[in-house]
Amino acid sequence: MPMELLKGDGADVRGELARLGLDLAPGYKPRNKLLEYITNARPDARARCVARTGWHQHVFVLPERTIGQASERVLFRSDTFQRHYSQAGTLADWQANVARYCIGNSRLLLAVSTAFAAMLLHPAGQESGGLNFVGPSSTGKTTALYVASSVFGGAGYLQRWRATANGLEALAALHNDALLVLDELAQVDPREAGEIAYMLANGSGKARAARTGTARPRQSWRLLFLSAGEIGLAQHMRDGGKKIKAGQEVRLVDVSADAGAGHGLFDQLHECDNGGALSSLLIENAATYYGSAALAFLKAATGDLTALIQWLHDDIRAFVAGNLPANAGGQAQRVCQRFALIGLAGEYATANGVTRWPEGAAFEAAARCFAEWLDARGSAGNQERAAILSQVKAFIELHEESRFSDLGVVDDRRTLNRAGFRRGDGNGGVEYLVLPEVYSRELCAGYEPKAVSKVLIEAGWLKPASDGRSQRAERIGLKGPTKVYVLTSAMWGHA
Repeated sequence: MPMELLKGDGADVRGELARLGLDLAPGYKPRNKLLEYITNARPDARARCVARTGWHQHVFVLPERTIGQASERVLFRSDTFQRHYSQAGTLADWQANVARYCIGNSRLLLAVSTAFAAMLLHPAGQESGGLNFVGPSSTGKTTALYVASSVFGGAGYLQRWRATANGLEALAALHNDALLVLDELAQVDPREAGEIAYMLANGSGKARAARTGTARPRQSWRLLFLSAGEIGLAQHMRDGGKKIKAGQEVRLVDVSADAGAGHGLFDQLHECDNGGALSSLLIENAATYYGSAALAFLKAATGDLTALIQWLHDDIRAFVAGNLPANAGGQAQRVCQRFALIGLAGEYATANGVTRWPEGAAFEAAARCFAEWLDARGSAGNQERAAILSQVKAFIELHEESRFSDLGVVDDRRTLNRAGFRRGDGNGGVEYLVLPEVYSRELCAGYEPKAVSKVLIEAGWLKPASDGRSQRAERIGLKGPTKVYVLTSAMWGHA
């Protein structure tokens, strides 16, 4: 409790003590005596209070306990009381009724391993980020979220995307060094979805001014977030008239909820008759046995943190080397590192008796899901290049007949809203001479024109000038030499 709560009549202090069971007599005199006693008390014991959950040096702070050994007593203190960390049943109960059904089910292994991985972001030196299970209704997406939530708490641990950016910012701060679980991506405003993905993965909220005009401290966090939705982030943003950036796709990675075995999310049904029965069983069990896995995992992690850090760094590099193509770009590498941490966190939990999974199961699930993501993406290169080429090609396909005049053809027709001219290239193909303003405002919309030109020249789609510049001087009718961008017919042969 901060001493500032004792100012005034101390109503906040009395309210919290009453919630915890203090029976206080009515009247001003007992109230004043209570405040006087607390104010004058000078205990010998000292403790360090921290304002958020997560790692503090070599200990892990939770709202109602601190795990690990430190040179001083460390306690959690916040104006916002967090009730979503809770426990019911023993670790053996959770293993028998929740964890064992994950065996043989790649998506469940991935979801639970993500919960463990959130607690290892700090030791591994990894950035925040998220996974989004995408698939039709009733495939088991929400079941995976409930199972992952059971690592930390009950059904109330699962949150919803239905919130403003400010609301999710506050929610993220409450889940520092833990897993934030958000269901139903479609419920968030599609116009804000991309910025929220950036915010959650970047680990800090907006800068705001205090009443005096000075800057208030930003809320910050470090977490993994697990999401589910019938559509991916890119489609959701398109529905709101927004175009996704490659950085947003990297921060919230879409994972197909369909495991491909004909049972929706599940590869194996264990003793259940169908996917629906297994889903109902898991949701019920996750609401009955929860919270013990995180405590057991943290006891192991805080036992020898130095060795854990070295192991994570070495094995993340090994996972990346074994699963990332040699020609991969930086974006795919960042995602691969996230899957590596997830797989290794599941293996660490298994090695320390937390899950009772077979050795290698979590690692294989992470590698499989990463390979499927890479296959759905189409390449291991950076997505900006593919997006730029796609946008340029789409522009020509859309406007070739209506906004490009045939160079050298004399008639009375006028081209409305002209984008440029077209001509034969002498080899049976067509070249497009794009006017500079159209090129920068429309064809390069959303990208830096210099970056677009560099990509097009490297792909052979843009014919540079003799001095290497992206613009060329071409004779157009009676105007004399005019600066234009010359797109080649190579775009039609691009795979």
